[in-house]
Amino acid sequence: MSAKKATVVASGGNHQALDAFEKAIRALGRREYEKALGLLEGLISGHPEERDIVERARAYRMLCERALERRPAYRPKGFEDLLNHGVFLHNRGEYQEALRVLRQAAEIHPRNEHVLYCLAATTARAGDRVAALKALRAAISASPASRTQARSDADFDGLRDDAEFAALVHP
Repeated sequence: MSAKKATVVASGGNHQALDAFEKAIRALGRREYEKALGLLEGLISGHPEERDIVERARAYRMLCERALERRPAYRPKGFEDLLNHGVFLHNRGEYQEALRVLRQAAEIHPRNEHVLYCLAATTARAGDRVAALKALRAAISASPASRTQARSDADFDGLRDDAEFAALVHP
């Protein structure tokens, strides 16, 4: 336990408020400014009695707002840009945004093995088992090499114990 956390807990701090604050700071550390901002605003409105934590949350909220104002909006052009940007977002852990971009790429080339595989990996990371298996099935149909790749891809670790996933990658 950090010294700051111990001080807050020792002074009767609310564990829920502290947990919410820690989640917001972790999101901020990953540069997920929208998520951090939402968590901080929820903390500020939900725990007004926790003055120390709320005051720090307000300071971090301003930091998030400034970062979002400065963030240039990247607008991918064409299939390759969409696919690469989707992979970039996936690697940053921004799965919902990555899915949005990858679906745009899939609209352009619906049978492209790379976009189908990326959709499968991203939906698996996002926790959507059904959509991940459907996309993986399509990726394997487009390129049987996807089966071999999925066997050792960490993006599918959440599906390793799934019988349907095992049947797909180990026919």
